Amino acid sequence: MLDKSKFMEMLAAITEVAKVQENQITKEEIQEYFAGMNMEESQYQHIYQYLGENGVQIPGFVYKEYSKREEIEETKEETKEERPIALSIYMKELEEISGLSKEERTSLFLALRNKDEQAKSKLIEGYLPVVVEIARDYKDKGLPIEDLIQEGNLGLLQGLEAVSTIANIEDVDAFLQEHIKMAIAMVIDEEVGENDWETAMVAKTSLISEAAKVLAEDLGRVATVKELSDYTKIPIEEVKDILSLSLDAVKVGNDNG
Repeated sequence: MLDKSKFMEMLAAITEVAKVQENQITKEEIQEYFAGMNMEESQYQHIYQYLGENGVQIPGFVYKEYSKREEIEETKEETKEERPIALSIYMKELEEISGLSKEERTSLFLALRNKDEQAKSKLIEGYLPVVVEIARDYKDKGLPIEDLIQEGNLGLLQGLEAVSTIANIEDVDAFLQEHIKMAIAMVIDEEVGENDWETAMVAKTSLISEAAKVLAEDLGRVATVKELSDYTKIPIEEVKDILSLSLDAVKVGNDNG
């Protein structure tokens, strides 16, 4: 099974090798470097493109420089083989993993309870395709599928650490899947929450700014924080916090009492 982080380290290393060679490297050198990984030509094409993006010239390969629009359109039309390189190879490796039967899972769960590290490794490998399937159910929630898979894998590891707390061995599979789902759902909630907060802050800052202009015209002077709060219905302390982030873009007067 390919270690995705190890692969990325190797990719970075060969980039450095190419830079030492005046930013040039041959296809043969690249293929020799990655020998033993059983990669297909389409996967090497991704490597060539990656190196091209990092300023490395490869004789016989024409680097395609994408515009932002082309990147967006190509992303929409991505096939399985056209995913980001690490994810593409990771998914191909997963296809070669046979799922665990109910009997195999039960046997490995029991062994894991006895601190059998080999059983843990087999369970991790056996459940990686399960993580991918669960992650796919959340793919339209605003995060890249690779991020969801990564969080799901972390949830799997956390669940395996807690297997000994499950009284009924028959419940462990559902327990692990729930841990995977929970880890993925949590990172989505965090991302959505952060985006919602940023959107709300932008909207409130804009509202306060417009209120300051309107009140300045009506009052013939700069509005105070209290007046801005009364006008926008935003609590005074929150108005102060927003104004402190606005870098003096909104001028306010002194409150009297």
